[in-house]
Amino acid sequence: MGMTFDGATKVITLTEGTIAVSVRDIWSRWVDWYLTSDNSKYLPAFINVGGDDIDESTGTKIPIYTFLVNGWRIKPQEANHTLTVSDGILVVDGGGDPFNDTDESYMVRVNYQQPVQAITIESGSGLSDEQNEKLNDVHDEALGKWVVSPSAKTLTLYRVDGVTILTTFDLAETSATVPVFIGRNPR
Repeated sequence: MGMTFDGATKVITLTEGTIAVSVRDIWSRWVDWYLTSDNSKYLPAFINVGGDDIDESTGTKIPIYTFLVNGWRIKPQEANHTLTVSDGILVVDGGGDPFNDTDESYMVRVNYQQPVQAITIESGSGLSDEQNEKLNDVHDEALGKWVVSPSAKTLTLYRVDGVTILTTFDLAETSATVPVFIGRNPR
């Protein structure tokens, strides 16, 4: 797996032959690049949270959430392929797709290999009955990705194709911490 960084265009380009990428590795390689030469003159590409131990004896950790910031995006290699993304959760600060299209018209599918997560969202007094019903309905769908937008106070859930929106929750309508389970229905 290889990648190049372009601070001027804010693009991380995956090199030829890269069909799998680790979120932690992208972040680590960016840190190496950022600390080299005068690359620190460019705006940071990432912030991340998590990775702390939950229980050292069992090896459980809080999942790594890596946020692309300042307009940075990742561009897959120029080829028809499926890109597998694993070892963390990659999202865009403020929402959106973390991946740019290829320059040519290649078919690139992105397969997120993310563990089932329980996410807590500071929102309102709790989800309404209608929102709870929508959430239960989408649990039965295979989720491809989700986007939390703290500034817009929304949570958007997508089908596996990563394009079709299953539902969007307006979190500004509620006021308590709401647990949202992403992945297999816990029922």
